[in-house]
Amino acid sequence: MVLSKVEVLSATAWLRSLAYMPNVAVAYAYCLSRYASVIRLFLLIALFLSASLAARAETPSYDGTDVAGLERVLRIHADPSKWRGRNAWRQQAQGRIQRYRKNQVQLIIRDASGAPVVGAVVDAKLIRHQFTFGTVFGVQQFAKVKDVLPYFGSKIGFENALKYKHKDSKAKYLPSVIAWAKERGIGVRGHTLVWPGWRFMHKDSRVFQEGDDAEGLRNFVDRQIIEAAKKWDVTEWDVLNEPLDNQELQAVLGQQSMAQWFKLADEYRRNKDTPLLINENRIISAGPKQEARIARYVDMIANIIARGGPIEGVGVQARFRTDSISPYEVYQRLERLAVLDLPIVATEFEIVDTRPNFSPSDLQRAKMTEAYMTILFSHPKVTGINAWTLLNKLTKVSRHGDRPAKTPDDRGLLNWDMTLPLNGKVWLHLIHQRWHSHINQVSDDAGVIILSGFKGTYEVAVTTSRGTVKRGVFLGDGPRQIELEI
Repeated sequence: MVLSKVEVLSATAWLRSLAYMPNVAVAYAYCLSRYASVIRLFLLIALFLSASLAARAETPSYDGTDVAGLERVLRIHADPSKWRGRNAWRQQAQGRIQRYRKNQVQLIIRDASGAPVVGAVVDAKLIRHQFTFGTVFGVQQFAKVKDVLPYFGSKIGFENALKYKHKDSKAKYLPSVIAWAKERGIGVRGHTLVWPGWRFMHKDSRVFQEGDDAEGLRNFVDRQIIEAAKKWDVTEWDVLNEPLDNQELQAVLGQQSMAQWFKLADEYRRNKDTPLLINENRIISAGPKQEARIARYVDMIANIIARGGPIEGVGVQARFRTDSISPYEVYQRLERLAVLDLPIVATEFEIVDTRPNFSPSDLQRAKMTEAYMTILFSHPKVTGINAWTLLNKLTKVSRHGDRPAKTPDDRGLLNWDMTLPLNGKVWLHLIHQRWHSHINQVSDDAGVIILSGFKGTYEVAVTTSRGTVKRGVFLGDGPRQIELEI
C-alpha cells in the first residue's frame, strides 16, 4: 500500500474532526469505508512505537544498579549493627577488604614543563579491578553473550573447548574468540592441560588403557601438554585438574608424573607470565564429611613442588552444593590453603541445585552468592573469582530428572533471554557498585589530589582552562606518590 501525501494529510485532518461529529457511528462507518488503509497505517505505527517502548523498558541494566528483588540480600551489608550472630563474620571481612583491596596515593598533576597544575578538576574512575572477576561459557554460545561479557569481568574461560579431549570438535571455535578477548584486554583461562582419568582423555589415548605401555602413555600425555601449551594464547592454565579423585594415569606413570606435567607446561607455555595452577573440587565447598580433602590437597601440592613441579597458583572450584557451610568456615579453609603461600583462585564458582538434597530458591542463591563472594574477596591470598556458568542454557535433558527438556538452567549469572536472575544482579552489583571507586577532586597548590579507592586501573580525566586530558593510572601496592603529566 502506497499513500499519497494528499491522502495522508486529508486523513489526518479528517480524524481530528471526528471529535466534533455528532453521530459517532456514522463517522466510524465513514472512516472505515473511506480511510481504512490510512487507519491501518496509523495503527501499525502505534503498535510499533508501543512495542519499541516496551522493549526499551525491559532492556536489562548490566552496570549493577538493578537491585530489584535484592532488598533483603543487601540490607544486612548496609547496616553494620546487624553484623552479629551468624553475620558476625562481616565485621572482620569488611576490615580485610579495606586493608587488602584498597589503597591510597598522592596523585601529582604536572604540566609538560614539570610545574604543578593548580585548580584542575580531576575525575578518577575505576575501570578494571586488580582482583580478577571472570566467567565461563560454552564457546559456541560466544556470539550470544559477547556484547555483555565485559560487564561480568575481565577474564573468560570455556567449559570444554580447551580440554584436549575436544580438540577435534570444539577447538576450531577458539582462535576468533581468543583474538576478540585479546583485542579488548580480556584474559583467557586455559582449562585444562591434564585431567588424569581415562574418561576425560582424548579417544586416541584408549590404546594405552590396559596399562602395559607406560612409555607410550607418557609420550602421549607429554605431547598433549606441549601441543596445547604452545598453541593457546591464554593468561592462566589449569595444568592439572581434579587429581585427588583421578589417579588412573598416575597409577601407570607414577606420582612423580604430576611434577613432570608442570615442568613441561612451564617449558612450553606460550606466555611465560601465564600462571600454572592445580585445580580441585570440594575444597572450600566440601561438606563436613569431606574436610579431610583439604589436608590431602595441601599435601599433594607440597609433594609436587618438592619434586620440582612449578605450581604457581591453587585452584579451588568453589562449587557449593549446600548452604550448611558458613562464610566463616570458608575463610578458615582458605587459611589452611594459605600455608602454601601461593595465590588462590576460585575457578568454578557457583551455587548448584542437587535436589532432592539441596534446591535453593533464586533469593537463597543470591544470598549465598553475595556472602561467599564477599568472604573470598576479603582473603588476601585470593586473587580471582570465576563463575563457571555465565549463561543459563536450555537443557537438553533435565539435570535432575524432574524438569522437561528445553527448560532453562538456573545456576548461571545470565538467563537465556539475556535478563538477569538475582544471583547475576548480585554479581554485577558487587563488581560495579559496592566494590567500585569514583573520585572527583580539585588539585591543590602543589597539584595534588588524594586517589583513594579499590586497587586497579583508573581512567583519570583532568580538566583545566585548556580542556580535558585523559590518562590511565594503576593503583596497586606500589609507590605512595604517582606523577601524572598532562
